[in-house]
Amino acid sequence: MSTDGGPDPIEEMQRGWASEVSDLDTSAMGTVARLNRLASLLRRDIEAGVGERDATIGDFDVLSALRRQGPPYELKPSSLARATMLSPSGMTHRIDLLEAAGLVERVVDPTSRRTAPVALTKAGIAASEELARTVVDIEEAALTGLTKSERATLDRLLTKATSGLQPSG
Repeated sequence: MSTDGGPDPIEEMQRGWASEVSDLDTSAMGTVARLNRLASLLRRDIEAGVGERDATIGDFDVLSALRRQGPPYELKPSSLARATMLSPSGMTHRIDLLEAAGLVERVVDPTSRRTAPVALTKAGIAASEELARTVVDIEEAALTGLTKSERATLDRLLTKATSGLQPSG
């Protein structure tokens, strides 16, 4: 049963498979389906939360990648693209939009005219912090049903489960 008292769609899916293919163990399928559902619901809520601040998750990704560098909060576009898993052309477009919004600026590099590092502006620093607080608040709300001990256990288990998986790209 789901937490709202209605039928659990994942359990229904597992029962359906059990009735059709009785020897199919769908326990992993159920776990992964719940992880995917959690990720999907969190993404929806985070998109809405950052959207209320006239930003996108992509904006947050770029601003936070720059902010986490520490002063002077800058990276080369290629490093920024890798950090956010965006294509170089996608990153150029995102930088253009954030530059137009006054949140980042291209910095002239006297040692190389081929690439201009991207840096947060003062407004970008403030926006990155506001968005980070928004995202953390949403994530905290999603986990309010878990105790600190349960969260620590979940963190350990998810770390263990993902340790053998390789990121694509």
